[in-house]
Amino acid sequence: MEPARFDSFRYGLAALLMCRPHLRPYAYIAHRWAEYIENYGDAVRCREKLRAEGGDKMLLEESERRCIQLEDEVQSYFDTSRVGVR
Repeated sequence: MEPARFDSFRYGLAALLMCRPHLRPYAYIAHRWAEYIENYGDAVRCREKLRAEGGDKMLLEESERRCIQLEDEVQSYFDTSRVGVR
């Protein structure tokens, strides 16, 4: 049996919607930025792994900053696209 492939898009979207719940009504348009959301999902996984393993503090801080930067970036895409949506 083949191992399940990790779905960075679904993970990234779920993580984003937990951090930014006001975006939940607009999740249906998230596919427009699939690459960015996948990158965010990968960054969150890396951050969580560093946290769990007690990784290098500087690397963890950089990972935290990167996640916030990606959250802000993806949110800006949602914000500009939801004008007139629904």
